[in-house]
Amino acid sequence: MITKSKIDEIDISGLTDILSRIFGDTVWDDDAGRTAERWLQAMMEFAPGGEMPFKFTTFPAVANEMIVAVDIEFASLCAHHLFPYAGKCHVGYLPNELQVGISKIPRLVHWMAARPTSQEKLTHDVASFMKHSLAAQGVAVVIEATHTCMACRGIREHNASMKTSDMMGIFLTASEARNEFLTLVGRSK
Repeated sequence: MITKSKIDEIDISGLTDILSRIFGDTVWDDDAGRTAERWLQAMMEFAPGGEMPFKFTTFPAVANEMIVAVDIEFASLCAHHLFPYAGKCHVGYLPNELQVGISKIPRLVHWMAARPTSQEKLTHDVASFMKHSLAAQGVAVVIEATHTCMACRGIREHNASMKTSDMMGIFLTASEARNEFLTLVGRSK
C-alpha cells in the first residue's frame, strides 16, 4: 500500500505515457507528467489511510424517539470507473441502549465515502455500521447522488440522479417508522 509520504517516490512515467498515448501531447496546459502527478495526489485522498481519523463514540440512550440527520453532503469515487460522485445522505435510527452524538453521523458518512465504493455499498455500509455499533432498534439510510461516470461518459446524462436506501430492524417491519423517517427526510409521497 502506498502512503502519502511515499508519493514522491512513485515513478509516474508509466502513467504519463498512458495519458500521452490516449490524449496526445497537445492537450496539456503544462505537461502530462504534471497532470499524472496531480491525478495521483487526488487519488491518494481516497486510499486506505488517507481518510481522517474517526472514532464513533457512543453514550447511553436518553431518547426513545427517532433521531435523524438529513442533507449530509459527501463525495466519493465510483469503484467501477474511479469517477467522482456526490450527493446527500439522510440517516435515521431508533435507539435501543446506545446513542451517538449527532456530529458523528456526518463523520461516519464522510469516513466511509473516503475510499472507492459504489453508492449501493456506501448506503449499506453506513446502515450496517450504525445498526451494529449502536444495537439500534432500527436504522434507515437514503442516499441521493449524481455520478460523473454517467454524466461525463457513456450516456452523458447530466440531470439524472441515483437514489438508494437501506432499511434495517424496525424500519423493515413497521411501516409507521419507515413512513415517519421518509417524511422527516422529505422523501414521502
